[in-house]
Amino acid sequence: MAIASEGTRDNKTFLDEEVAELDGLVTNLDKTNTVNILNSFDTRLASLETSVMPIHKSTQSLTRLAGNMNQTVAALEAILSYFDLASREEAIVTRPLSDQDLQSYLQSIGRIRESLRAMSSVNLKAGDRVVQQLKRSLKIAAGQLDDLFKKLLLQNSQPLDLKIVTSSDRKDIPPFPQGAVQTLVTIAKSLADIDLDPNATPTGYLKSYCEIRANSMIKSLTPLNQSSLVELRGVYDKGSSPFIPYTASLLKLCRNEADLADTLLDPKLLSLAFMGSIMPPIEQWVETGRTITRRVRKTYTSEVGILFDVIETLETSMTTFESVFGLARRQKENDAVELLKVFKAAAMKTFIDFLGELKNHNNPKYQAMPLDGTVHQLTSDTLNYMKRLMAYQQTVEPILNQMGDGNWNNPESGASQNRRSQAAGRSGRSVVLQHYFADVLEALVQNIDAKSRFYKKGQSLTQLFLLNNYFYISKSVRTTPGLLEVINGPDAGNAPPNSLTSAVYERPLKQNVDLYQDNWKGCVEHLMDVTYVQDGGLQQVLNSSQRQMVKDKFKNFNHDFDELWKAQKQYSIPDMDLRTMVLKDVNQIMIPMYDKFLTKYASSSGGHGTMEFTKNAQKYIRYDVSMIKDMVHQFFTAS
Repeated sequence: MAIASEGTRDNKTFLDEEVAELDGLVTNLDKTNTVNILNSFDTRLASLETSVMPIHKSTQSLTRLAGNMNQTVAALEAILSYFDLASREEAIVTRPLSDQDLQSYLQSIGRIRESLRAMSSVNLKAGDRVVQQLKRSLKIAAGQLDDLFKKLLLQNSQPLDLKIVTSSDRKDIPPFPQGAVQTLVTIAKSLADIDLDPNATPTGYLKSYCEIRANSMIKSLTPLNQSSLVELRGVYDKGSSPFIPYTASLLKLCRNEADLADTLLDPKLLSLAFMGSIMPPIEQWVETGRTITRRVRKTYTSEVGILFDVIETLETSMTTFESVFGLARRQKENDAVELLKVFKAAAMKTFIDFLGELKNHNNPKYQAMPLDGTVHQLTSDTLNYMKRLMAYQQTVEPILNQMGDGNWNNPESGASQNRRSQAAGRSGRSVVLQHYFADVLEALVQNIDAKSRFYKKGQSLTQLFLLNNYFYISKSVRTTPGLLEVINGPDAGNAPPNSLTSAVYERPLKQNVDLYQDNWKGCVEHLMDVTYVQDGGLQQVLNSSQRQMVKDKFKNFNHDFDELWKAQKQYSIPDMDLRTMVLKDVNQIMIPMYDKFLTKYASSSGGHGTMEFTKNAQKYIRYDVSMIKDMVHQFFTAS
């Protein structure tokens, strides 16, 4: 039984091994069949690909051709639409434009510009006509926009009232209405975008802008310009030149123009627009200034103050001018600097011309001589000129220094060839003005001395003429603030005897007062009397020779006094102080002597005299003391 069981186990084991081997064979067989199948599939797929690939390639080609055809059709449709658009938009842009339909108009311009860019990139003969039509429409549109821009700008660029122009506050200038600003900005931007010629500088609306704004400035400044050109009547008052507010108003309007251009225009065009709008009024201002200098050179004795007022104004305003021209980015030199040079050159020329006129004793301007011996026009003009220079001392001295001290005597020499160095006095101040005044006074006195020879027939008139002129010089120098200090230096109050004023006119003044008194010597000598003594006492009765001597004294006194009266009542001493000085000795010496002489010999005429010299006193005693006083008081009052 045991042997049988063991045999059964052996058979089962063998059987399991055989089954396992069989399974392995089956597995291997299955694997072998799959590879063959796959190999068969690969062969078949390769054959299929070979058959299908030409068909696939043909399909792709057809697809691409279809896409290209669709794109071509779309492009052709777009191009054909531009053909229609050109005509439609041309009808829109050619109609009259107003600011109410501006937006729709600008949209039309946008479509035209877009169409023009598209058509310009297409090389079609048929498209050339459309391109030209679009450009024509764009040009028409630009013209219409430019016209609207000018219209709106003109409406808001009316000349300003003079009160606004001359106001010191720039805020007084009325601003553009906000609606107009927005419209103008929109139009300006659109015009800048219309770029028919990329290499050209915009000239249409920019030119219109410059012309309109420049014209507005010119018209606003016209009243000041015209008043600046009016010739002066009378004496010029410091600071009264209309050119001063003209300059200030010009600068104010220029700054306003800078703000306006910055608001309305493209920043790239700002400097061009600003320069174009301000240069015409500035050029007119410069020409007005030049005209003033030419006029003042002919009338400088009365108008020289205008030159110095304008020079001071320009120097004070130079920083503002520089900022204005900086905004304009102008390469040329600041016009205000050039005008300042013109005014300074004119001032220098007046210094030279004035001294030249003084030295010319035959100057036709000053040939007329006063018949009454009063102050000559040359003297009054000279002292008034000096007073005017004193009013602008701080401006005059640097200009004289620039000329070169003493070069006013030699106009051909340069500033480097100074007669004197630019020295300073003890006070540390420049003495160039002192030197100029010294030359002026010296030339004036020499001219007046030469002119006094005109009075050949009347020595007393010559003296009175010199007295009048010397005294006028002296009084003007002493009463003009600062003039005496400039002429004599800082110690003018203690001027030495050899000072300029003493040498030039004070000593000659005193000498001529003494010379004039000689005219009265005859009258005084006739009144010189003697005391008659008889028998140790005063003689009470005159003998015939003594009576005749008294008669002759009265007769000769009457004659000489009458001659003086007839001649000198026609003469003139306008200044009361000088008249008192000249007649001082007459009133203090001659009249008391006449009173005493008359009292002594006038008994026969009803007086209380002590000695009778005639029975017919009225024949010899023509004047009483009160008459003499009244007549002397009337001397030199002709004018």
